[in-house]
Amino acid sequence: MNTARMTLFYSITILVGIAGILPYCYSQKCCTVDEWTADMFLDYGLVAIDSNQGSPKTAYSYINGTVKATYDYTNRRSYLKLQGAEVSPLLPVPSMPFDTTIINDYKKGIQYNIGPDGSCMKSTNNNMTKQCIPDNAELTSEGSLVMDWNIVKNFRYTITDDITTNVDATISQITSPPSCNPVHMVYFVGSMESGSGSLINLDVMNVVPYSIDPSVFNVPPQCKNATTMVKRNSMLDRLFMLNIFI
Repeated sequence: MNTARMTLFYSITILVGIAGILPYCYSQKCCTVDEWTADMFLDYGLVAIDSNQGSPKTAYSYINGTVKATYDYTNRRSYLKLQGAEVSPLLPVPSMPFDTTIINDYKKGIQYNIGPDGSCMKSTNNNMTKQCIPDNAELTSEGSLVMDWNIVKNFRYTITDDITTNVDATISQITSPPSCNPVHMVYFVGSMESGSGSLINLDVMNVVPYSIDPSVFNVPPQCKNATTMVKRNSMLDRLFMLNIFI
């Protein structure tokens, strides 16, 4: 893997996690089923202002791509296949493509990042959490899509960790089994620097419950001795761990 691709590959993994799907909470309004697959569209924009310099410097990055996801809470694992492109003045070319596979093995506490050339890096990950809309989320609207029984709801809530994140979540309410599927997620992520922050847009479609291919979790043999990466706790990292509801 060349230096530019390594830089992109590392930055994508550090910046994301797009988008696990639901929040870290024990009290909730609704949760996804324990096993599902989905297709996603990801838009990620970041603006960073360095105010520690004599004259402030601004950098930005925009990532657009598709994600094929498999979520297996029963066996504590998730899989994402990401393909797209990044645009940023920090890159050596106007637009740099990326093709990355991420396998999270929560039982072992390891995340594997596999490039298109078969190269592999790994890092530690956190405990897998149930993907749920938190109980303190505000219901802002409710309706139906195509059929009266297909109930769609929109929630807003705030996640307060080191950095505040405002979440706008549209979900499809499922009656049997009682659950909900993510439809459209928007994350407004703050920053320690004034004027900096990021916006993540995630469209989720083709959600299929209880129909996963276990072979996607097979870790390539070259990952055994892979380089260990420094793990960050960014919003994009959370999404790449399939914490969609954060």
